[in-house]
Amino acid sequence: MWIIAFLIGLFSGIISGMVSVGGSIIVTSMLILISAVFQLKLDMKQIVTTTAFYTLFTTISGAIYFWLQKLVVNKIVLYFGIPAVISSFISSLMANSFNDNVLQGIFAFFALLAAVAIVLPSRGKELDAESKFPYFTAIFLSIIVGAVGGMIGVAAGFLYMPIFLRLFRLTVRQAVGTGMVVGGMLCVGTILGKLSGEYIRMDVIVPLGISGVIGAVIGGKLTALISEKSLSLLMCLIMAAIAVQTITVFLADSLMISMPVLIVVALAITVAFVWLIFGLNKKYVRTKT
Repeated sequence: MWIIAFLIGLFSGIISGMVSVGGSIIVTSMLILISAVFQLKLDMKQIVTTTAFYTLFTTISGAIYFWLQKLVVNKIVLYFGIPAVISSFISSLMANSFNDNVLQGIFAFFALLAAVAIVLPSRGKELDAESKFPYFTAIFLSIIVGAVGGMIGVAAGFLYMPIFLRLFRLTVRQAVGTGMVVGGMLCVGTILGKLSGEYIRMDVIVPLGISGVIGAVIGGKLTALISEKSLSLLMCLIMAAIAVQTITVFLADSLMISMPVLIVVALAITVAFVWLIFGLNKKYVRTKT
C-alpha cells in the first residue's frame, strides 16, 4: 500500500502543481478505484480525510511558489477561504453519519459538473473593474463548495477552477495559484471535522504527503515551460478523464450496474467530452475571431 500511495501522490502532486484541479481529485478518484479493484479496506470517510491531509501538504509547497510568482489573487483568497473553512467543518461533521454510497454518488455528480464547467468555452467579458467584484456571490459560492468539500473531501476544490475562470476571468495560472491557497484553507475545516472519528490512515497519508510535496514542486516548475493554451487543454482532458472514471466506478461499485451498460455509458460520456473539448471550443473560437 505504501508503494501504491507514493506513486499516486507523486503523479497527483505533479498534476496539482501544473493545473491545480488535478491533485486532490485524482487522489480521491484513484483511492476509490483502487479500493474497489483490490478490495482494500478504505471507506469514503477515510478517503476524504486522506485527501484533506494530502492537499494540506501539497498546497503549502505549491502555494508558496505561486505566491512568490504573484499569481495569487488576495481578495479572492479572503472571500473564498474563510467561508470555506467554516462550512467545510460543519459539513465534515455531518458527513460522518452518511452512507459511503451516498458520499461516492455526491463525488461522482460534482466531478461531472466540474468537468462540464471546465470544458465549456467562456463567452463573458473580463471582470476588470474594482466595483464589479461580486462579494456576495463569492461568499455564497465559497460556502457551497466548502460544504461539498466537507462531505467528499478537498477534491471539491476542483469546483473553484471553473468559478475562477468563468466568474472572475482569471488566467489559468492565476486560477491555479489562487486555487491552491483556497484549497489549502478548505482542507483545514474538513480535517477538523474528522479528528473525532477513526478516519485517519497514516499508512496512506504519510507516503501520499511526502510524494505529493515533491510532485507539487515539480509541477509548479513545469508550468513555466508550458503555454497557457496547453495548460487549458491539459486541464480539460484531466477533468474529463476523471469524470468518466469516477462515474463508471460509482455505477459498478455502488449501483452494481452490469459491464455492458458500464461500457456504453463510459463511451457515451467520453464522446460527449471529446466533442465539448475539441468540437465546441474550436467552433466558438472561429465565431469569436
